[in-house]
This record gives sequence, C-alpha cells and structure tokens, in this order.
Amino acid sequence: MAFSLPILLMLICGIVTYGGWFLCANSVQQAANEAARAAVGGLDPTERAALARTALDANVRKTGTLKPEHMNTLVDDDGHTLTVRLSYDASSDPLLSIKLVPLPSKVIERSATVVISAP
Repeated sequence: MAFSLPILLMLICGIVTYGGWFLCANSVQQAANEAARAAVGGLDPTERAALARTALDANVRKTGTLKPEHMNTLVDDDGHTLTVRLSYDASSDPLLSIKLVPLPSKVIERSATVVISAP
C-alpha cells in the first residue's frame, strides 16, 4: 500500500494533466477549423480575414476552455488557399500546472487550411 499509493497518485495526476493539455489542443484545432470554414464566404482577402477573426472570437468564447487574450492569430490568404494559424499560450492553465509529470510544450500551435479556388 505504501509503495502503490504514490504511483497511483502520479498516474492520476498524469491523466488529469495530459487530459487538460489534449482538451486545450483540441479546442485550438477546432477554433482554427471553424475560422477557416467561416472565411470561405468572403469575397476578398480583407473580408475573409475579418470573417475568420470574427468566427475565431465567437468559437473561443463559446468553448470556455480557452482565453482569448492568450491566442495569437495569423490568417494567410494567397488567392488559392486560406490558412488560419493559431498559437495558444497555455502556461497559465491550472490543469497544466501540476509538475509531477513532464509535459508537452505549453505553447500549442495549430493550423487549418481551406481551398478557396481551384488552381
């Protein structure tokens, strides 16, 4: 019992910590997907970027997992494809503050690309 309890606690802490990281990473990817999908309706690069940022703000606020002030956004539009790149700083996330297990990067970077017109 004395040997198995610390191992069990470390295992539970690892499950909670990595579960929180995967939740953040999946939320960032879904936000990028939604922003890219919303941007397809724009007529020019400026309108597409505005639609992507509006959809991103709405999605981030709706999830409740992510904090908008920790999100960096880049919208690339070359006329044929539109790419939404997100970088989220998860260093202040309480689920990722447990130091018992090694963690992946605290900065989560994800992107989504959609085709605007055929080549």
